[in-house]
Amino acid sequence: DQSRFIRKSMEEVKFHLLLAAVLVSLTILLFIRDWRTTLIATLAIPTSIVPTFFFMSYMGFSLNNITMLALILAIGIVIDDAVVVHENIFRHMEEHGLDAMAASRKGTKEIALAVLATSLSLVVIFLPVAFMGGLVGKFWNSFGLTATFAIMVSLLVAFTLTPMLAARIFQ
Repeated sequence: DQSRFIRKSMEEVKFHLLLAAVLVSLTILLFIRDWRTTLIATLAIPTSIVPTFFFMSYMGFSLNNITMLALILAIGIVIDDAVVVHENIFRHMEEHGLDAMAASRKGTKEIALAVLATSLSLVVIFLPVAFMGGLVGKFWNSFGLTATFAIMVSLLVAFTLTPMLAARIFQ
């Protein structure tokens, strides 16, 4: 009976998913020392991961070690996109004296190509994994598609939610 091992394994993966989110948030707070930045970046995590669960359900993927691994990897990418956009917005507010709304527009537009290039380069890495052939491909299909979808939602969140929250919180 492997069910006890599988359940324990899934509990560990869920714990590490939450631990990764908490540690990333604490790291941002420690280095940037601004609770508003931490709040914006932390809100990007569930906003990107929850739609990925819906995608997984739609695709018929189960919550297993492979799909959870993709979600854990996606947390770092989600935070990266949100922090890069947010820091550029904050830079425009500090250096150029722009109000929060104008800085959000200008900062996001200015950094959009770099964030887009980073996210698409990650998609180019993870998406081919989903289409590998053979027995290995059957196992890693859910990983590649889950990671790719989480990255694309992260990009959407970085271009929409992050600037909106920065414009509202820093007003």
